[in-house]
Amino acid sequence: MQHATDLTKKSKPNLSSVPPATPNKVRKQERLKQNLIGWAFVAPTVLFVIAFIYYGIFYNAFHSLFSWDGISFEKTYIGFENFGRMFQDPEFYNALKNTGIFTALTVTVQAGLGLVLAYLLHTKGVGRTFFKSVFFFPVVLSPVVLGAAFSQIFDFQFGYINEFLRMVGLGAFEQNWLGDQDVALYSIILINIFQWTGSSMIMYYMAMLAIEREVFEAANIDGAGFWRTLWSVVFPNLKGTTFTLTILGVIGGLKTFDIVWISTQGGPGNSTEVISTYLFRKSMLHQEVGYASAVAIILLAIALSITYFQMRVQKKMD
Repeated sequence: MQHATDLTKKSKPNLSSVPPATPNKVRKQERLKQNLIGWAFVAPTVLFVIAFIYYGIFYNAFHSLFSWDGISFEKTYIGFENFGRMFQDPEFYNALKNTGIFTALTVTVQAGLGLVLAYLLHTKGVGRTFFKSVFFFPVVLSPVVLGAAFSQIFDFQFGYINEFLRMVGLGAFEQNWLGDQDVALYSIILINIFQWTGSSMIMYYMAMLAIEREVFEAANIDGAGFWRTLWSVVFPNLKGTTFTLTILGVIGGLKTFDIVWISTQGGPGNSTEVISTYLFRKSMLHQEVGYASAVAIILLAIALSITYFQMRVQKKMD
């Protein structure tokens, strides 16, 4: 009995010998708890991105290896033939060229006009709030509405522009704005600039509010005029905003579809065909979904490459 009692005593744990939790362990537990709470908040967004973005990317990458019409259950595996066909298609290079011209001109002109308008509205004057609303109003309009409206404005026979030119005696300058292969793309670029310049203006205007008033006063004392102050004082202080507008403009240029499709549907003679309309035509009208998936993957690669290059440039500038 004595031996059994000794064993019982030995088997009981000595609670006084259990070491207390160390501060590092407590901190780790609290950090883990905070991380779990943070992940709980961002989990819906992460799931949304995975379901509607990354799944779409892998879905397109998978189907780019097949010949498929998007309707039937039968798919024919052809490997990378869709990519080979795409790189041999003159229409693809034409769409790529038009997209490049569209993006370069819209990004440059929108940013330039937006900067000038923002600086004009930043200076003291009457009616600044009114003009800010007027310049920003096209941004809230639907591209479909703008495309339909400008189709009437640019109409060769009854459009307002040609009617105005005839009225003031400049009928020699009238153009078939959306029907001439040499002019149509630039007419669509004008529509896009009209819509999105107000967005650039507002972003530049808000950034200018962060510049100290003394900077403008010093430039005025030194005798700097409007353009000198804009170029040497304002623009260098807004590099971050310019960089942001460039990225947004490039991505928007690569994705543009509605204005082009409503205005010209890529015509005349594919002169306004851009990557997005080319992709839509191949997938929805020609039912070449496998080929269109390959085009979408190349478009994604181009967008990622341009964004990476821009971020490297920004990093060196900083």
